[in-house]
Amino acid sequence: MSKINLNLPEASFRLQIKDLAEDVRIKFARKGLSDIFDILSEAAFLIRKPLDTDELSGFSTYFERQFIVYLNSNFTLGHERYTGAHELYHLIYNADTLKREKIFLDDEKHKEEDTKADVFASEFLMPEDYVKEIFYKIVNVDKDSILPRHIVRIHNYFKVSYKAMLKRLVQIDLCSIDKYEELADICSLKNTKQLQLLTVREGYDIDLIIPSKEMYVPKEYIEFVKSNYERGNISYKNMKNSLEFIGLTPKQFGYEYPLEEDY
Repeated sequence: MSKINLNLPEASFRLQIKDLAEDVRIKFARKGLSDIFDILSEAAFLIRKPLDTDELSGFSTYFERQFIVYLNSNFTLGHERYTGAHELYHLIYNADTLKREKIFLDDEKHKEEDTKADVFASEFLMPEDYVKEIFYKIVNVDKDSILPRHIVRIHNYFKVSYKAMLKRLVQIDLCSIDKYEELADICSLKNTKQLQLLTVREGYDIDLIIPSKEMYVPKEYIEFVKSNYERGNISYKNMKNSLEFIGLTPKQFGYEYPLEEDY
């Protein structure tokens, strides 16, 4: 096993993205914001909704001069938070692309920016210097002596998934690469219950390692869709689709299908 096998970035590339993540963290800290969901709610309309797919963690889009971020809450909360930080990169550093293309797709065309977004998410949620500080405070073992319980303690501190925390510790040389497969085994699907039991035994709840199934839609999003329809900026069909995506219908707000619209 090598760091290449884990898709960890080259040091020089990572350090460039680290600087971007620190700039963004400071920018929102000045507004009193540190939680990724609060930050996304400030930067866009944040919608958290369980989707009937395990192939889409989330995406960003640009609709009627407004950024919108969708997060699939069918994934674990730790995974969802990571996806949120990934999308934050796109909102800030790919804004022009989003405005032009309306949606940022995970495809070959955008592969480099998507890679940057992944590195950004890690650097943003798990700042290197702070990870080291907390590691030596609550774990403080040799990199060849780390056990699953140590990962549980620190991933709960940073509110990320067990696996994301493990990879981060390997990346910044706090955990031996030779220990990776052994330590990663407990977060496999077949060991879900084992990880949950270990988490409870360590004194934490299991919120980060199970899907939240959260259904969160800001009222501002609903008003945004309705007002754009009433002003004639979008068609009835667009309004209907935008509302149905969040489990609502035009009829709930008194809108009937207009006979003059070519549906």
